[in-house]
Amino acid sequence: MPSHHDLDEFPAQLWRMVAVAPHRLLMLDYDGTLAPFAVARSEARPTPRSLELLRRIAASRHTSVAIVSGRPLDEVEALLGEVPGFFVGEHGWESRAPNGDLVRWPVERPVAAAIDAAEALARDAGWGTLLERKRSAVVLHTRGQAKARAREIEAACMSAWGPIAAGGLVALDAINGGVELRARSRNKGTVVLSLLAQSAPGTLGVFVGDDATDEDAFEAVLDRGFGVRVGDASRPTVAQAWLPSCDAVPSFLEEWLRIEDATGEPGT
Repeated sequence: MPSHHDLDEFPAQLWRMVAVAPHRLLMLDYDGTLAPFAVARSEARPTPRSLELLRRIAASRHTSVAIVSGRPLDEVEALLGEVPGFFVGEHGWESRAPNGDLVRWPVERPVAAAIDAAEALARDAGWGTLLERKRSAVVLHTRGQAKARAREIEAACMSAWGPIAAGGLVALDAINGGVELRARSRNKGTVVLSLLAQSAPGTLGVFVGDDATDEDAFEAVLDRGFGVRVGDASRPTVAQAWLPSCDAVPSFLEEWLRIEDATGEPGT
């Protein structure tokens, strides 16, 4: 169950920013943020309470909601169901606006070739069953492996894919539960900048995420709001606030909704 103690370390001045903002844009990662990690990715789902809170916030007058995930867009939409707002998949390579408009940006051929080469190397190394191929990325998933074996495979994969990433067309990240090589020119930071550019003047942007790929978003949002890092507080981050785990996210959403309800017309 969510507890108010989950928010003990959350800076009070940031809640004040939420309370006085004329409009709010709440952007959230999916895995490790809204949904706890699961070995079977199809089983990684938010709690019913989190979904209820998210839908209530998204339906409010003064907060727009965006889900910004590394998953393909269709997966995120299927897992979350009807939530009013923006849905962004594959770190910004595809998106659906609240009016239903769908955009899929093309991946340039040299970038796709680099991703193909990384996938081929991983399959040749015997990691085929651990791979997830997306249009703009390839991911090696080690969740469910013994810890020592997972670290061994991740290190070998980073070494194998490193020369491909050195070409500059793709980014290579050690992520929570694996390794990801993805097209570089779009990321969660470019998503944040795009969403804020579409928002009303004075909109406060808040991004909540748990992983290395969310750092681009935390940095991008700094001029218009703040980032919230979920998980181990010892990890370096440019986020300005911290939640101890995915289990604390419902408490964060409850407090956000409380402020939304209490302020009525923001800024008053």
